[in-house]
Amino acid sequence: MELVPYADEHLGLTEALECDPEMMRELGGATDPAEIPRLHRMRVEYVANGEWWFVIVPEPSGPPAGTIGIWETKFRERPIHEVGWMVLPEFQGRGIASEALRMLVARARSDPRYSCIHAFPGISNAPSNALCRHAGFVHTEQCDVRFRDRPLRVNHWELELSPE
Repeated sequence: MELVPYADEHLGLTEALECDPEMMRELGGATDPAEIPRLHRMRVEYVANGEWWFVIVPEPSGPPAGTIGIWETKFRERPIHEVGWMVLPEFQGRGIASEALRMLVARARSDPRYSCIHAFPGISNAPSNALCRHAGFVHTEQCDVRFRDRPLRVNHWELELSPE
């Protein structure tokens, strides 16, 4: 498996992930297609600015399976690093998200920017909550957050990072 920096050629992947109602069910519903160019540019700019947004490629020279990233945001008015992932339906259930998260966490452990990462999967998103648990995240609470101006009820998970 490989984590490839998100780039211009990944616009179609963003559209496939974000506009699929089932993929976005836990995040309040499919993204308006008119928003895709903005999201795409934002992710390309993240990478250009040294932030982490990757495409998950399970097999060399194979098609992308999804995306994973860590970005800086605010939670309760304090800066944090949040991690998130999306895997296309045809790649789900194969351990791809688990391996991608394992690889991302290993990279984050070696980068002094990251001392703790947070995840906020929807409370009914059993696969993502299980992924957090199996990756060693600690469940801290259920809470309400806003995602693209949509209210979401989520589980808040934290993973303290220290070099292995």
